[in-house]
Amino acid sequence: MGTYKNSYTVNEDEVLWELHEIRHKLHEEQKNVPLAERNKVARDFFEAWKLEHQKSWQNPLQVKK
Repeated sequence: MGTYKNSYTVNEDEVLWELHEIRHKLHEEQKNVPLAERNKVARDFFEAWKLEHQKSWQNPLQVKK
């Protein structure tokens, strides 16, 4: 995967710059973590969130009788 060069500066677009900084920080934190481990953490987080919100969430594909 190639490195891209930003076509904007912090003065031109503060929001895009901030997103760039956040993505860079996340990359630095995660670059030595195996992909399988990152995926497991994400799945575990989602499953915990789903259990917490399951009562208030209605599946739009589920037909009520």
